Amino acid sequence: MFKLSELEEDALKEFFNMGLGMAADSLSQMVNNEVLLSLPQLRVAGYDEAIRMLVESDEERLVAVRQNFKGELNGTALLIFPGAESLELVRTLLNEEMPLEVLTELEQETLLDVGNVILNAFLESFTQMMSVEFDFESAEYLKGSGGFLLDITSHLSAQKQSLMESASEEERAIVLMMDFKTSDEKDAQHTLNGFVVLLFSQQAMTVLKRELDTILSQL
Repeated sequence: MFKLSELEEDALKEFFNMGLGMAADSLSQMVNNEVLLSLPQLRVAGYDEAIRMLVESDEERLVAVRQNFKGELNGTALLIFPGAESLELVRTLLNEEMPLEVLTELEQETLLDVGNVILNAFLESFTQMMSVEFDFESAEYLKGSGGFLLDITSHLSAQKQSLMESASEEERAIVLMMDFKTSDEKDAQHTLNGFVVLLFSQQAMTVLKRELDTILSQL
């Protein structure tokens, strides 16, 4: 069972809070509206537990933006919203009342833009604080069940063999529960709940833990 110590989790939270700050600033400029992002919860979870955190039933359809990263640290980053919330996010960001059919047409493009900003900010926080180097792949828009989105073997084809050799209970996800708020001209706030999920194999989690321990030893 892979576990992070309380100090290691606190260090990760600091990284992610830094990333959230960068993402909020970028989104605010992109939509010309104040965007507030907060990180109320972080958890290292296994595959089954992570799915339960995302949805009440694995039959529920989710919308996600996925970005793979490869290098010294390999994994997958996902920004996930329930399907209904994703349309509300588009409406809120565009700050306009639009017919449902128009919102649906804009959903994929808008969520890809949002996903690029948020996920890149999170991954940049890794590169700034750690000695690891990795490259980001292009972001993708996905729809599917929690089980489909969190299937780590489907995300990195180059690592399929090594991931499949790992026991399923060793697969880990760092689940970040995130609040997403915007303020419109009337100062009314719209609050949406989303998730940032980082998927790592056991080997990648070992690299992550090593980097965290190195940083903590220098404090």
